Amino acid sequence: MRAFEATIDALLPEWPPLPAGCRSAVSTSCSRFVARQIALSPAHIRFGIRVLFAAFCIYAFVRLGLRPLGAVAREQRAGVLSVFAFEQVPPLVALERVLRSMTALAFFDHPDVLALISREPSPAGNSLHTKAP
Repeated sequence: MRAFEATIDALLPEWPPLPAGCRSAVSTSCSRFVARQIALSPAHIRFGIRVLFAAFCIYAFVRLGLRPLGAVAREQRAGVLSVFAFEQVPPLVALERVLRSMTALAFFDHPDVLALISREPSPAGNSLHTKAP
């Protein structure tokens, strides 16, 4: 798994829980969506994202014991992203937030996720969709 796809996969929300095969397809779809959105941004934004992402990859490689992002479990990748998000370097925090927000948008807009949401109540017990009486 490439670093970008591994990062997006680690940013996928945990709810609603998806079957393994479905999760993989949704992850791939979300990665493509985020990559497309970045590609559509102005050149200076794309450049900044690429530079910051390269810095993140180096940081993650060192933090994961000299293993690439795609070589570790999703939970470990998510942990590295969480630490990265809480660093006191604003551009690094901004990168994590941009990637997380685009990933969440793609995730919750995916047809398989929407189908699960309509069948399953949210973790707080409130349905995201209201039904007419």
